Amino acid sequence: MTGVTHGHEGHRKRIIQKLESGALQQHELLEVLLFNAVPRRNTNDLAHRLLAEFGTIKGIFSASMQQLQRVAGVGENVAAYLYCVGRFIDDFLALEEEVYPKTFDRDSFLPFVKRAYAALKREVVDAYLLDHDGNIFMRKRFENDSMYSVKFAPEELARVLSLGEPAGLVLVHNHPFGKADSSETDDAMTTNCQLICSMQNVLLCDHVIYAPDGVYSYYLSGKLKKISEKYSIKKVFP
Repeated sequence: MTGVTHGHEGHRKRIIQKLESGALQQHELLEVLLFNAVPRRNTNDLAHRLLAEFGTIKGIFSASMQQLQRVAGVGENVAAYLYCVGRFIDDFLALEEEVYPKTFDRDSFLPFVKRAYAALKREVVDAYLLDHDGNIFMRKRFENDSMYSVKFAPEELARVLSLGEPAGLVLVHNHPFGKADSSETDDAMTTNCQLICSMQNVLLCDHVIYAPDGVYSYYLSGKLKKISEKYSIKKVFP
């Protein structure tokens, strides 16, 4: 019995190690997920039975608890776990759609900034991370207790870029009680971010400022081009 237990544990360890490789098939991903609901048991057969019953991962997480329990090996606890994951996915996708657009396109992104930042009563800085196709896959917000200013250490942004490994970055921040224009502080922030981006081979696509009277784009103003040309790691190490 001990040997069987160790065999399962070894299998679980091996498949978990493959997670980030992107090589796992649907049933293997489901098998890993089921580790939490079915401890110390082989979940491979159960994963296959679920997929056979519902056809796809989406079908499984769209099913009711009663439907899930019709599958052999799925009791109330496992059904509750899978159902909860399904509802979490629904909420996450709805929230993601609400929080920011799926892609960065200035014609639609600037109107989004006007809508999304109008209700904020304190200053924030949001870093939108883009993949090579211009899709926004992550937003990191920096904020503090001040209503009139926001600061973050350069190493905080550097850490976000190291973890996310984006191809591009768009900064957005707001002037809730000011004007849609760039200040010396904003210029310094843009310069610091440009240097950090250039060191990590990330393209700083824009820095957008929202204020009640409109939006300001460093890119459209031409200011970003000047900053990018002047402040680049290639200037230091050509």
